[in-house]
Amino acid sequence: SNAVELTRLRALVIGDSGIGKTTSLGTLPENRTLIAVCERGLLPLRHKKFNVAIIETWDDVRGLIRDLQAAEQTPKGVTYNGQEISILAVDSLGDLGEMCKRQIVGVDRKKLVADRTGGKKETPAGIYDEQMTQEDWGLYGTRMRGMLGAVTHLPLHVIFTCLTAWKEDKRTGAIYRTVNLNGQLALECPSFFDVVVHMENGTGGNGQPARVWRTANNGQVIAKDSLGILDELETSTNWTVLFQKVFAKPAAEPVTVTPPQEPPAQSETPKSTRRKAA
Repeated sequence: SNAVELTRLRALVIGDSGIGKTTSLGTLPENRTLIAVCERGLLPLRHKKFNVAIIETWDDVRGLIRDLQAAEQTPKGVTYNGQEISILAVDSLGDLGEMCKRQIVGVDRKKLVADRTGGKKETPAGIYDEQMTQEDWGLYGTRMRGMLGAVTHLPLHVIFTCLTAWKEDKRTGAIYRTVNLNGQLALECPSFFDVVVHMENGTGGNGQPARVWRTANNGQVIAKDSLGILDELETSTNWTVLFQKVFAKPAAEPVTVTPPQEPPAQSETPKSTRRKAA
């Protein structure tokens, strides 16, 4: 890692539908944030003036990544569409997963089968058009990991939202509440991020019911704070507050000055009182 990457935050907020994941993005600075929004739109942020990139297909995902990788870098981020941005928010990761599957089944697989059969077929024998084959699932995992790796290595702060689902770890049999992606990727996905917060109902700082962010795995919900500076339950779901907490300069430890000690006084050796012999 270089010094620049160590100043970038990679975060993932997960939770049930309607819990407020997209709404929380409204606490990001409008003049420095690019929101990549998928098909369902940004209705909760309709009164905000964010720079928005519409993502409708997997090719749109690839294109946005290429544009950001090639964009002119600035001290705080990159220049995109004539505006300096330092934060990329993607809403949502689950939608990107669905686009990836549609690209594989509807475009790439047809071309692959046609190439293999000399143009005689576009669908593998015994497989419905909308079904994923074992080979398709392997390609899905590879592409999604590649996409996550590329986005989280951009010279930007990155925030993804994603719905949750119960997923079983095939190796241990444990069942977790984690990102709504297919296969083992659902359990591997958090490794791409510094912070994974689970948005849930809880108690706010004033003692009243409120939405909170869980930052630690409680045995059921997969969440993490690899920075080790967040509370287990963050009562503020404001991204600006979280950024301030993450990047706050540590207070200087007080220096205790110990005054030099005087050396202990040495006692004089008593003179001999023995009289000389006459």
